[in-house]
Amino acid sequence: MKVVQEQKQECQKYGATPIFPIFNQMIVISKGVYEGLAVEAVRYPSPEHMSGWWLTTDLYDDNVESLMTVHFHHLAFMRPEIIKYFALPFGYRFYISDKEQDIWFDENALK
Repeated sequence: MKVVQEQKQECQKYGATPIFPIFNQMIVISKGVYEGLAVEAVRYPSPEHMSGWWLTTDLYDDNVESLMTVHFHHLAFMRPEIIKYFALPFGYRFYISDKEQDIWFDENALK
């Protein structure tokens, strides 16, 4: 329940209606996400089995074939500190590091 409440609060900060990911949906990640590096994320409109979230780190080499598709629940256990952002709707982006956090809406992510 705490996670859901945190997700709702994050959405409220930005006047966004939450779209909660489901634990068995998939998320696309690059190397370094599981290892705790700073994450840049974007949520694209996606098929139902996907959450829409794509997360990359500085280790991402711009080769989409190097990306991994993982279940949301695996990421929830590996990176619980970023889960509160995952109810932000399609078109939202965030950047999270040890030193900063930035969340914004990007109209281009919807195209």
